[in-house]
Amino acid sequence: MKRFVISAILLMSAAVLANSQTRTSYFVRNSTQSHNFNAAFVPDQGYVGFPLLSGFDINMGSNLGTKAILYPLDNGKTGLFLNNQVSSEQFLQNIRKNNYLDMHFGYELINAGWFTGKDSFWTLSIGAKADVETSLPREFFRLLKDGMYANPSTYCIENFGFGAGVYGQIALGYSRGLDNLVEGLRVGGKVKFLVSMADVEMNVEKLDLTLGSDRWSAVSRATASVMGGGVAVGYDDDGYLNSINFDPSTLGVGGFGAAFDLGVEYVLSEDTPVDGMRFSLSVTDLGFISYNKNRATVLSSNEEIAFEGFDGISIDGTGTSDFMDEIMNMAALKNEAADKNQVRRLAATLYAGVDYPFLDDKMNVGLLYSARFGRFYTENELTLAWNYSPVRSFNIALSYSLLKTHSTMGWLITFVPKRGIGVFLGSDYTPLNYTAFQFDGFKLPVPARECIFDVNFGLTISLGGSNRRY
Repeated sequence: MKRFVISAILLMSAAVLANSQTRTSYFVRNSTQSHNFNAAFVPDQGYVGFPLLSGFDINMGSNLGTKAILYPLDNGKTGLFLNNQVSSEQFLQNIRKNNYLDMHFGYELINAGWFTGKDSFWTLSIGAKADVETSLPREFFRLLKDGMYANPSTYCIENFGFGAGVYGQIALGYSRGLDNLVEGLRVGGKVKFLVSMADVEMNVEKLDLTLGSDRWSAVSRATASVMGGGVAVGYDDDGYLNSINFDPSTLGVGGFGAAFDLGVEYVLSEDTPVDGMRFSLSVTDLGFISYNKNRATVLSSNEEIAFEGFDGISIDGTGTSDFMDEIMNMAALKNEAADKNQVRRLAATLYAGVDYPFLDDKMNVGLLYSARFGRFYTENELTLAWNYSPVRSFNIALSYSLLKTHSTMGWLITFVPKRGIGVFLGSDYTPLNYTAFQFDGFKLPVPARECIFDVNFGLTISLGGSNRRY
């Protein structure tokens, strides 16, 4: 377990993201992706995703900075925080009270949008998504660093969580202008049909540990669930959970669900002091997945356990038993009978934006607030964006994001002709602070504060259209 956590931290520290849905595109008027944030938005023309390259979304990130994980050593090399040359005080002062390591993956097999009638726009997409979310409290890292150096050692770990899910979706969206009712008003919605393979979640509300040389004790209050197929759960002789492993023999449909995207935009009419100012509000992934009780394992713990007689325990993993594996066993999760179907909600996201165009609609500036309601915490972000479109088919955008425990620059270049192949390339998160990581004599620049970086790329085939804005 300890090796897994360290490997995950390093993986997130070197994260590179390829994201087909970039917040920097939210206010780009010719974007073919902005309807993923607000179902009311429409591009300048219809489109269909380029075969096999219509949409990839790989997102890895953490609020743990590289400086909190990697440290310069006396020999000129770079070492992990577990190295004896790194003091506990030096390490822990770089760790926040609440930390996260997340990964999101999405792939769109089919992605298309087209106009019908006077001012109606439809979208269709078929794809799959996988999400991994973790919540890592500061006390957990103190345990990793200090281990059993004192006798006895005590730790109080709260709000430690891990969750992962895999599901496919078919999404059908519709957007329509309502100028006949309110000039400048447009609404949209999407319905998503979901098919899930599996979902795993563990939430340790509180775990009080006392580690002695001959006896360990734990007071645990935790819950866990394993739903769907592809996952095998193992128990020890006393009936406590001790392993969760991948089992391809049980792969299959684990649950079904539905979700909705809702959006609205309002553009101030002509002959007003702020002609063309647009207000927008939306929510995405408002839904759930239901799992049959026969394919659900529910576990919980609310008791005190004592462990005695461990031999060869080693905090560096060189002993006969892995230290962190024993600690996780102390969560003392036991199986409970699932007497009804289990429901897992999706991580919904709220968007609220305002933007204003000028220079004959060739330039606009916007302010976007977003809040993602994840499994373990709500992630807030505020993005300021600037966009320039000298011609209808070409756009340059810059953004600056803050409030998400980090401040980063974003950029985007799009080329979407009325007919032919369009392309977009950019990044939502370009870290502004870097440090050098020395590896085998080479110095590699890595983000210093937050380990988050992404690259956005995609290809579309334009079909022409009838967006009345032009």
